[in-house]
Order: sequence, then structure tokens, then C-alpha cells
Amino acid sequence: MTTTKTISSTLPTHAAVILFGIDSRGKPKAARFKKDHADLAIKAANQLQLRVLANDNPRIDEIAAKLPVGRVHGKGKTFVPFVRRELYDRIVAIAPNVSSQSAVVPKLGAPASAPSGKSGSHVPNRPIDWHEIGIGDLVLAQEGPEDGWYEAIVLDANADMFTLRWRDYPQAIKFARHRNRLGLLFSGKAGAPTKGKQQAATTGKSLPRNWQEIDVGHLVLAKDDGPWESWWEALPQKKGAENLELKWRDYPELRPITRPRLELALLCPDAF
Repeated sequence: MTTTKTISSTLPTHAAVILFGIDSRGKPKAARFKKDHADLAIKAANQLQLRVLANDNPRIDEIAAKLPVGRVHGKGKTFVPFVRRELYDRIVAIAPNVSSQSAVVPKLGAPASAPSGKSGSHVPNRPIDWHEIGIGDLVLAQEGPEDGWYEAIVLDANADMFTLRWRDYPQAIKFARHRNRLGLLFSGKAGAPTKGKQQAATTGKSLPRNWQEIDVGHLVLAKDDGPWESWWEALPQKKGAENLELKWRDYPELRPITRPRLELALLCPDAF
């Protein structure tokens, strides 16, 4: 998780430039960069195949305030996160010299419709355990260490390997994940603890197998407050009857967040 993803709402809204574009998977990306990072961001735009928009009028400044802050790493690497399509469309609408054709998400195949859930409704099923994951289910999958976790739909199953698509980006290419590398969202069902390891050897943090087990020091996933709605590893610090106070595992210097217990997601203990 990048620092800019969680604290973007607390930083000044004025951005010297905005970088935006569509990645190879058809997903829109955009970020605002402050004046002290503008030069590096502009230099990186060509390499990243992104467009540059100067923040030089109130209309652009209004949109910039809704964008995540881009990150320039110590070695000059520039990171631009994904954004919602409607926000990206607002940038395109105001950017000069951007044709409608170049702004369209590439068609990587026919939009995939979400498979119906096990219940037969149009709402995807949320499995209560990793061994219950099946075709049509809604789970969380990790895009990458710097991009977080996102909702995904299971399209096909082959033993413990699943083919998935991103729920909010049906035109993006499909991808594969092992069942133990998927996260679970609360299904509304209590569920029963399943057999397996209770401790993650690689992290030293306990991984709860159901939502009632979540306790201080456990490792869970929490949704960010930003417009991309991604999920990140977090550690509960205090617990109440319904809510928990957590800190981001990889960014403990950021202010704690509060989340209802049932709005957290679980990682599979058997993956560690």
C-alpha cells in the first residue's frame, strides 16, 4: 500500500500536474503531483505511456482534489494508481488535445458478464471458507504489492487454481490465482472455523478463520477510503463490540482507521 493512497484526502489539493492514461489491461490510471515532483512526473509520463495535464484552472483543480496523489520513489520511479472510470472520464473531458478514440478503454474481448452466484440471484455469492470458493463467487485478489487487493469474480476452477476477472473492470484480461491466495468478504453467514494453521509463519501475525475470531494483533484486510476502493493489510490495535481500530501493516506511521468487524476481509491462514 502506498502512503498516498491513504492520506491523499489530507494533503493540499493543488497539483502542479495530473498524469492519466489507460494501462495495457484496459484499466484507467490517474494521479496528481505537487510542484516539487512535477518535473520527475513529466519525465516519467512518456515511459509510463501516460498523458500530462497542467493544473492551471479552477475546473482542473476541482478534479485534481478528487485524485490520489502520485508517488515518486527514491530512485525516481513514478507510481500512478488506478481510479474509477467516471473520474477518469472527467479528466478526459477537460483535457485538451485528447481524442475520444485515444481515451477509450481498449477492447480486450467482449465484456464478461458476472456469472450468477450459487444462490441463483444476480448478486455474487460470498463463500464462508476458502474450500467453499466456486464459480461465480465474489472474492478479493491481489493486483500487486503496490496496487492492493480488489473484488474479483471466479470464472473457472481447476482443482485449487481459479480463473478470475476484476469485478469493476470486465474488459480487462482474465488472471489466475490459487484458492489460498484469495481474500474472503463477509457473506452474512456466521460460518464455522475450519481446521488449519492458526499462525502465519512468514508474518508472525495470527490469521483469523472467521470474523468472530478477529482480535488485536491479527492480520486482516481493510478497505481504503480513496476512490479506487482497494484493500490493504491491516492490524487491529483496539476492539469494541462491533468496531475495531486498525493501523496499516506496511505504513504504521499513518493515522489509525476504524472499521466494523464485518466490513473487514480475511486472508487464508493456509497460504503461509
